[in-house]
Order: sequence, then structure tokens, then C-alpha cells
Amino acid sequence: MYDKHTTIDAFLTAAAAKQPAPGGGSAAALAGALAASMGEMVLNYSVGKKNLAQFESELKTSLAELTRARQLLLHLMVEDQVAYEALTAARKLPESSPARQEEFDVALLASIRVPQAMGATALAVLELSDRLVERVNHFLLSDLAVCCELSMATVRCAVYNVRANLPDVVDPADKAKIEKSANHLLEHGTVLIQRAVSRIWTRGAAATSGPAGTA
Repeated sequence: MYDKHTTIDAFLTAAAAKQPAPGGGSAAALAGALAASMGEMVLNYSVGKKNLAQFESELKTSLAELTRARQLLLHLMVEDQVAYEALTAARKLPESSPARQEEFDVALLASIRVPQAMGATALAVLELSDRLVERVNHFLLSDLAVCCELSMATVRCAVYNVRANLPDVVDPADKAKIEKSANHLLEHGTVLIQRAVSRIWTRGAAATSGPAGTA
């Protein structure tokens, strides 16, 4: 199992190999964790700055939220591998096996719920970043932009992984509900990334052209 203790090289080598895991789901979760870490760095360089003192409480709270998001996404990176292995094992059971359908349904649900959680967590990171554009150290705005872009990439990739499992969902109502939730993630994320990055560019340009040392 590839988790937070796996070296970067080992993870990349495994992801590149001719093997199913770690796959796109785990890669998406790792990208989300990287997004959160970039946001954490931005806040660590913003907490304690005198010219941002009015935002100190919010910055500290946001920092804790991003740390929790990073930890959750690393956990989901593992859960994605577990869910995929369970789904694969269920598919291999004989059609005549009484337990096959039940095990398949449980594994399928996990294979949908895990990327849904990834997408929701990444969206929360993006929402938080959007709120903080005017409240952080302007020298770290490019890192905040990286946080936003990686978060949005995670949202998109999570939705891809949800949709990949939709054909196996039998109940039309369940399928429609899952699709609606996925669409909501994408639509909300698209609005946020466009707004946040635009504001980052605007603030960055103003800081560059303004008096030295302004935030």
C-alpha cells in the first residue's frame, strides 16, 4: 500500500508501472494534499506579520483547516487503493457466489464515495484560498495560485473517477444523484478558480507596482 510514508520516487515509480495501483485516484488525492500544503506555506508566511494582524485569528484557523485537509487527502489516497482492490476482488468472484453481489455493491460504493470525498475536500481548500486572497502575504501569491490550481485539478480528477464507476450503478435514481453531485463540484469549482486566480493576478500586479513593502 502506498501512503504518506512512501518516498516520492517510490510512489512515482509505482504509479508509472504496469499495475493498477496507485492509479488516478491516488494521484488526485496526492495533488490535493500538495495543494493544501502550498496553502499552509502561504499562511505560515502570513501569520505573525504586523500588517496582517487584523486577520491573525482567521489566518490561524485557516491554517489548521488546511492541515486537516492535507491529512484527510493523504488518508483518502490509501482508501482509494483499498476500494479499488476490493472492487477488483469482487469482480473476480464467481457469478454463482451468493456473496458476489453484496461485496461488489459495497466495493462500488466505496469506489464512488472516496473520490467524492477527495473532490469535496479539494473544493473546500479552493474555497478557503479564495477567501484569503486579500488577507495573505502578497509575496506568496504565486504559491496561493498553485494551491488553487492543484485544488481544481483534484476536483476535476475526482469527478473523473466518480464517473468511471457510474456505469456499474444499477439504480437510475442513485446514478442521477451521483451525477448531480459531481456536476455541482465541477460547477462550483469552476466559478471559484476563475474568481480566485483573477483576484490573485490583480492583487499581485497592484503589489508589484505599489510602494515597496506594501501588502
